[in-house]
Amino acid sequence: MRPRSKSRVPVNYHVTFTSDNVTGKGVLTNLTIGGGEIVSDVQFAIGAHLCLHVELSGARFPIDVALAIVRWKRDGRYGVEFVRFEGKAKQHLQDMLNQHDG
Repeated sequence: MRPRSKSRVPVNYHVTFTSDNVTGKGVLTNLTIGGGEIVSDVQFAIGAHLCLHVELSGARFPIDVALAIVRWKRDGRYGVEFVRFEGKAKQHLQDMLNQHDG
């Protein structure tokens, strides 16, 4: 396993997701600009492609990830890599993460 280039920010955001054959909900428990960890009862295979809608706390814009790929799974937890964002979602996420760094 290679070391992470960015530290993960602990979060507790509701997330809805869809794939070719599954729709569900979960909780995003940590986050970087490149991905995060989702806790969910829904079963995904490693390599599954997902669309994510992340509801951020407060008055922040939701983050829509057009393509996320499941990279690992363990006991109802899934590591996802963000590959493609919708609209200005990546910039909104970067702005939010920068607030945590300051």
